Amino acid sequence: MPAGTFNLTDDFRIEQGATFSFTITITTSAGAIYTLTGATAAAKLRETKASSTSTSFTCAVAESTGIITVSLTAVETAAITITSGFWDIELTEGTTVTRLLEGEVEISQEVTK
Repeated sequence: MPAGTFNLTDDFRIEQGATFSFTITITTSAGAIYTLTGATAAAKLRETKASSTSTSFTCAVAESTGIITVSLTAVETAAITITSGFWDIELTEGTTVTRLLEGEVEISQEVTK
């Protein structure tokens, strides 16, 4: 498990109908790249934290570089019907699950369709 501070807040805005993507780089407390061999990541967006429906982000883990790419296609963002919500991302290594980031999301409604 990488050393450092987790469960940080990162709020952002998703533009409905546009491609959305960002990266997270996992490092050790000394600043070295943390190898994510065998690790997986999952991220979801919900209108409320207790909502039964969600939108799943695609999470691609680059094991040797410690980089997780989190994304939604333009088709996926166009299908989002809420105007705001909550999100988080969790890293799974074996049986250990760590929440890396969480926050609020604003959805900018698409006009050009």
